[in-house]
Amino acid sequence: MLRIALDRHPKSAIAKNLAPLSAIFQSALDLRRVEYARDHTSRQADQRIAVLEDAANVVALKMIYKLNDGAFRPVFSQLLEWSVSKTPGVDSRGRAVRQESVFGFLLFFFDKLKSIVTSYATYVIDSAVGVLQSADLTTGEQRELWKRVLRTLAKCFEHDQEDFWQTPSHFDAVAPALLGQFLHAPTMDVSEELVPAVVELAAAAHSQEHRKELNGGILAHLRSGRAAVRLAAVKCEQALTDRLGEEWLEMLPEMLPYISELQDDDDEVVDRETHRWIVKIEGVLGESLDAMLQ
Repeated sequence: MLRIALDRHPKSAIAKNLAPLSAIFQSALDLRRVEYARDHTSRQADQRIAVLEDAANVVALKMIYKLNDGAFRPVFSQLLEWSVSKTPGVDSRGRAVRQESVFGFLLFFFDKLKSIVTSYATYVIDSAVGVLQSADLTTGEQRELWKRVLRTLAKCFEHDQEDFWQTPSHFDAVAPALLGQFLHAPTMDVSEELVPAVVELAAAAHSQEHRKELNGGILAHLRSGRAAVRLAAVKCEQALTDRLGEEWLEMLPEMLPYISELQDDDDEVVDRETHRWIVKIEGVLGESLDAMLQ
């Protein structure tokens, strides 16, 4: 019914009734938390909620298309504030589940509207960094929230055509938090969500200074005492080499001592992936690294 109403009414009517429409959408994004509070956490219940959230996101986009920036921006800001607010009767688990739903919408929002809404990431940074810094990945809802945050950030980085992430205040807010996520590698596979996010940030924040900071953080993980962290860092360097090619390899002199050490890594998987990274570098440069690694 709401979808039909949005289709049939002009922009002026949508703007006039924005408060109740926003409240309906907010309630839809709280459905997952309500169901979890009732302990309705079966796979079937999760699938049903996911379908409802997908439908709510589509309807929300219809509403957004009928609003100008001045009308929608306060609604967006309030949504982010609500997602982390300490609502009476809502514990930390409930807030995490609520944020999971909100970041599901944000992922849809940034994916569909792309560069048009890059600046809206201003309202997302604090919430996203807060999740990355505090998420307990031993719990299912926190782990899923962590994944959605990284996917959302990756989309924000990917569609940046305004040098938003080139701005030091924006880059400095997210880069350290992203680099810290490699420490989760011993307990879960970080390559699917974390590596694409780092690669997209490196592509978006394309100054030499920013890339040196990212590379320095990744290289530090290559000397971790935990093989899983070293492996995740190697895979990230592989992906950066694939994506940015010669631009990334301008920092090869800084990488060579680390690569030399990793060639004889105690972990055979790290050793193997290091050799794959070397092959990728040689493919970009068109020459062997043997002499450089002596």
